Amino acid sequence: MRVLLVVALFACSKSEPKEQQPPAAARAKATTAPSSGAVGWTEADPTKSLETQLAEQTKIALAAGVKPHAYLHADWCGPCVEIEKTRGTPKMADAFSGTHIIAIDVDRVPEAQIVAAGMELKVLPIFYRLDDKGHATGSSIDGGAWGENIPDNMAPPLKAFFSK
Repeated sequence: MRVLLVVALFACSKSEPKEQQPPAAARAKATTAPSSGAVGWTEADPTKSLETQLAEQTKIALAAGVKPHAYLHADWCGPCVEIEKTRGTPKMADAFSGTHIIAIDVDRVPEAQIVAAGMELKVLPIFYRLDDKGHATGSSIDGGAWGENIPDNMAPPLKAFFSK
């Protein structure tokens, strides 16, 4: 029972009751379409096909010599917020080095598109390794892998996952 409580504290469940989430208008945020040549971190455009974006962004990543990964997140997910706040710190930047992250807001991108790309919405945050066509490989890491959401805890398992 204690293990379940710990996991629940450090990862957000997709099945979290809707009444605990802020209204859709409060969750809405400006989304910039993925840039055609930037490598690093880009947000998927919910008005476009996710499959097409993942394929395009994967090509960009591979051409730049970095590994593509999809990142499922939401504004109401505490661990996701911590990743967003700390990804530029030295430890987290080191963990993310050599990657191209395609961030996917699960409240804005249709679930059917996420599932069609080979990803599940069981827990947030979750990172999926992508193959050379932009499909999830089945290899993933989620917020349950590091305990408390601080760079000292998040960076080592993320770095190990991204370096494979």
